[in-house]
Amino acid sequence: MGFLSPWLLLGGLAVSVPLVLHFFYRARYRKLPWAAMTFLKQSIEQTSRRLRFQEFVLLLLRCAALLLLALALARPTFSGATAGGRGESVDAIFIFDTSYSMTARDGEKTRLERAKDAAATILDNLPGNSTIQIIGCADRAVELGPQSPRNLDQARQIVANLEPTALATDLLPGLTEAYAGLDRGAGTNKEVYVFTDMHKLGWDRQSAAIRGKCEELKQRATLLLVRCGNPERPIRNVGITSITYPNDIPHTGTRMPCAVLLRNTGKESVRNVTVALEVDGKQQEKESETVPEIAPGQAFPVNLTAKLDAAGPRVLTATVTGDDLPGDNRLDRIVSVRETVRVVIVDGRPDFRDPKESAGHYVRNAILPVKSSDVDNYFIRVEAVPADEAGPALLGNCDVCFLLDVPASNADRPGIPGLSREFVDRLSEFVKSGGGLIIGSGENIVPARYNQILGSGGVNLLPFDLEGVSLTTPEKPFKIAPETTDVPSYLERFQQEPFRTVTADADLSKVLNVKPAATGRVLMRLADQKPFLCSRTVGDGEVIFIAGSMDDKWGNWPSKTGSFLSFIDMTLTHFSSKAARGANVTAGDPIVWTPLDATKNFDLMRPDGKRVKLGKASGVPPVVTASDTPLAGVYRILADNQDVKAAPQFCVSPNLSETDDLTDLTNSEVEQILGFKPVFLEAGTPEGIATERAKREWTVWVLLALFALALGESVWAWFCGKAW
Repeated sequence: MGFLSPWLLLGGLAVSVPLVLHFFYRARYRKLPWAAMTFLKQSIEQTSRRLRFQEFVLLLLRCAALLLLALALARPTFSGATAGGRGESVDAIFIFDTSYSMTARDGEKTRLERAKDAAATILDNLPGNSTIQIIGCADRAVELGPQSPRNLDQARQIVANLEPTALATDLLPGLTEAYAGLDRGAGTNKEVYVFTDMHKLGWDRQSAAIRGKCEELKQRATLLLVRCGNPERPIRNVGITSITYPNDIPHTGTRMPCAVLLRNTGKESVRNVTVALEVDGKQQEKESETVPEIAPGQAFPVNLTAKLDAAGPRVLTATVTGDDLPGDNRLDRIVSVRETVRVVIVDGRPDFRDPKESAGHYVRNAILPVKSSDVDNYFIRVEAVPADEAGPALLGNCDVCFLLDVPASNADRPGIPGLSREFVDRLSEFVKSGGGLIIGSGENIVPARYNQILGSGGVNLLPFDLEGVSLTTPEKPFKIAPETTDVPSYLERFQQEPFRTVTADADLSKVLNVKPAATGRVLMRLADQKPFLCSRTVGDGEVIFIAGSMDDKWGNWPSKTGSFLSFIDMTLTHFSSKAARGANVTAGDPIVWTPLDATKNFDLMRPDGKRVKLGKASGVPPVVTASDTPLAGVYRILADNQDVKAAPQFCVSPNLSETDDLTDLTNSEVEQILGFKPVFLEAGTPEGIATERAKREWTVWVLLALFALALGESVWAWFCGKAW
């Protein structure tokens, strides 16, 4: 128990007055002999015990009355020394749960709207000279103001303008910030209010740390949990978990089929939800479909198409309506749309008389799966040249380059032309600037020369340096092991059927050995664990090295169309989508972008139109990093004086872990986590919030007890003074 005016307890010393009067006051008299008194002495002795008892009780009642009066003036409270009462100034801290579960509508208002109303009521009932600090909290804490803690009008404006984020719930950052905020208040009467829907995720993620922090808060302040949800009404929720499209290169002039995956994360079926898909916000071209019903826990794909009429990064936007929680009802994705994809094949073993014998035959056919009459109209343009015709200009308009069984130089294989020094230097620049390079093995490759020119001794493009060639017999061929595919990677589907079986069925007679190091990454291995597919990121580009040949000289893998053709398709799609890589992130994750001109200053434009200064690029290579991504939607990074429409776009999606489990904890479950019982309030019951502080003060009850005691003392005094 604490006291708001503890110094008034000194009034309890007044209890000494009746004690002094009772024990030390003596009437002054003279002894006079009187014969009649002898006869009264016996009567007085008979009643003296009763009189002493009555006077002692009367003394106790009067002393207790004085003590209760002093106690009432000291204004006792039940929550400790920091608990406030009516009329006493308060250092209040508001923690608002701004995760997107607070956007749920489980009644006439959303949970966040109820939190705002509850906070406004508390602000209106704060005593004079009180202070306020407001903290927004999802999986991170943000101090929102006001600038002056005594400016309650500004605090009301901050509360009214609160907006939800696309982040998941975690109360620990907010509680930690609130504990630090206690030191910023000058008074001893402190209150911490947490406005939340009691979402289970927010308490479970770091339950032990939350318990410890609440224990610390309890020692210095009154902790009040304001429930903003309606536990009697479950949330109906259907969220968009992904937008997928075929493993092809999106290109102009088509309607690309897309699958919008919906998932019911609530406990009730949701009926008549409408799903729509549009490109770059073009409402007139969007497609939509209504789903009659989605059962609890069910994932439901909706097939729609997106019209691609312009090349470049395009924004696919899927929306769904018809549930109670809008926070996960929109998903944006950047898709890199190409008008044409230009591929150069440098063939180290060309055969103009019989093209089927050339090193690039299988690759070219895999890239161009159309009739020869349609090749000129196909969006992928392929140019195949022998090594001696591969000049630097060849890479000028190129997106992807294949080196197939090509000697690293003219000196590698007598009589067989190799790469020129000028081409190698240009190839290095091509990859670093974002190009894709695929290197296929073969008899013309001399490992030592490749290491010297293309590897660690030269332009350093190889994922790993090469060693010798491994041979085997037809009876015991090398086998590709698709189950070893690295995850995550663009080839991870090779672990699944039908890719897995058809790939494992291929036989290889020779492979090039590599020396694995930290410079590269093994994407897939052989059954004996030798690296087969390797990759390395170089600048903004990437190099893929195949330890086997990409023709039928070293095995029959190229003839396994289900595997080889899929590998070519996935690789081209992977390289062509590089503009979208890093452009799709989850709320709260940083956006990292490499600008062409690192000398400029940059700003981040958020989906709500606010601009955040980022400064210049930094690091090696110079990158711009934007960490302020709490909202879902489309962000842009703008250079000085840059047109908004020309700025690169980035799509931020909601943190879907927020709706994996929509359970709200009961008060008893929260108590079990905390290990003590905080003060629970219900948003939407202003009379409860307005009187909570008065309930914590015992003054009224002490005064009532004083009144009852005074009444009892009067009755007892009358009884004692009555003649019997």
